[in-house]
Amino acid sequence: MKTLVVIVTRGSYNNLLQACDLVRIAAAAGTRVSVLFRDEAASKLTTGKVKELTFSEAYRGRESRVRDLLQARKWHDLPAILREIKEKGDVKFSICRDSIESFELTVDQLLPELDEVQNASAFWKEEIAQADQVLTF
Repeated sequence: MKTLVVIVTRGSYNNLLQACDLVRIAAAAGTRVSVLFRDEAASKLTTGKVKELTFSEAYRGRESRVRDLLQARKWHDLPAILREIKEKGDVKFSICRDSIESFELTVDQLLPELDEVQNASAFWKEEIAQADQVLTF
């Protein structure tokens, strides 16, 4: 089985959505996928922040229109997207321990769709070093 590791660091909603879309496609094709959310992306994966649909600079002035499009396509609910991805294939969602500590987050604040809190060094040994392909977002 092919394996893919996706490391997500940027926290804009459009970046999170793009990474999730690629993970969804890979999982549906039978690829085993491991995702590590770290840095700014990790800070967005809390029950309090996940509903804030913040976009990168490229979307300035179009945020309202894009939010409407995402809602119409049912792409505005990141927890539901994560659940759907996991239902379609072999996917594990990890969040970086150092990142949640940097943002002073606790495990109980994190989305329940995340599978584990993982140190970057352990993730490297267990996932990245063994992967057929690694992508970053």
